[in-house]
Amino acid sequence: MDQMLTDETIAPACRLSGISVTTESAPILEEVSVEFPAHACTVVMGPSGSGKSTLLKVAAGLVVADEGTVEILGVDPARASDRDLEKLRARNGFVFQDGALWQNMSLYDNLALPLRYHERERDDAAVRRRITELTRELGADRRLGLRPAQVSAGERKIISFIRAIVTEPELLFMDEPTTSIDSERYTLLIARLRSIRESGRTIIAVTHDARIASRIADYILVVKEGRVLRFGSLREISRCGDAEVERILTDVLSETATYDGDILDLLDPDESPFA
Repeated sequence: MDQMLTDETIAPACRLSGISVTTESAPILEEVSVEFPAHACTVVMGPSGSGKSTLLKVAAGLVVADEGTVEILGVDPARASDRDLEKLRARNGFVFQDGALWQNMSLYDNLALPLRYHERERDDAAVRRRITELTRELGADRRLGLRPAQVSAGERKIISFIRAIVTEPELLFMDEPTTSIDSERYTLLIARLRSIRESGRTIIAVTHDARIASRIADYILVVKEGRVLRFGSLREISRCGDAEVERILTDVLSETATYDGDILDLLDPDESPFA
């Protein structure tokens, strides 16, 4: 099923056309075509094993599809020069599900790396100021001299998030950004995400977290068995009346929700207690 923007005057932040990805055992994505609106937050939801993370990595240019084309911020990474690819990477950030930090570096050096690589005009003092600003804001400034293996999964995750936003990218990809994070840092992370969204930058996130969806999502993309099942605004999806979509979202949201009412009310901007 193709899912395209209705307003053709607004260029999407990311466009996937006819994307298929197959392993030796089974297809992961099958002929996926979708446009992710710019200056908005799209949340990708679906059952475990539905291809969400692969879709996100294809959209970010981290996984090369077997078939189809990708356009990120107007650039086709398959046809771009090395210089253009470097510029494109400077405009993107990615929060990995497992953190994906460099194990042989301190947490501080993990955060400094994208600044030193993409913003070489910054001196050491400017790099330190930027890192100090974000780590204090997100409650992660106390153990930056340690390596990833020496801190908890939650600390690694928040450092991965900070690393993804440290250069203030135009387009932020996130794969389950809130897993393992304690409640205090969770609140701080949500506040920063709302600020990023309100600044007009683009967010594409895979999550099963109802609070992320209700607080920052403009659009919901529902994926099942490697295909796009439905794409629409938060209100459209929460009120679509599609029994299959409702079943999938109920199953996904119920993994983390502690809400006694209709589980789909969590996605309704008029009904959600989290908005």
